[in-house]
Amino acid sequence: MEIQNGLEDYWRMENKTAIREKILSNNFTRKDYFVFKSNVQLIKKIYHPDLTAGINLPEAITQMAEDSTKLRNIAVVYVVLFLILLFRHDKAQALINIIVITIVLLIMLWANACQRNLPVSTELRLIKLAIRMRKILKARAREEKASIKAERKRQRAG
Repeated sequence: MEIQNGLEDYWRMENKTAIREKILSNNFTRKDYFVFKSNVQLIKKIYHPDLTAGINLPEAITQMAEDSTKLRNIAVVYVVLFLILLFRHDKAQALINIIVITIVLLIMLWANACQRNLPVSTELRLIKLAIRMRKILKARAREEKASIKAERKRQRAG
């Protein structure tokens, strides 16, 4: 049991190191880091200190990157719709559809960035970071899910 806990701690440290390396190599500007820092301070000011104790800058950036992936999923749906339209209509209507879809995606990107008080360029960098961190985030989600299941088993037993 003690060895397993040691391995889990090692995995978490390796995971955090990999996340920090991805963040540092993602070409964020000083302005981006300033925006991230002010968002973290705002979150810590709004919520109870017990809820925000584990939140630091890399954790907040990772969470923002995860939240940015919802736009990527919407983009996939639009691409599929575009392909369907491409094969059904003539080329002129397909071109118009491409323009309309691009405008809608840009508006959604801009709205999402404004909602989170981020510049659009930062939002694009967060999407890029989320794509680069896909494997790490999936492993992290599995780890969190396993810990929740273990906690539920302990509660049922106790």
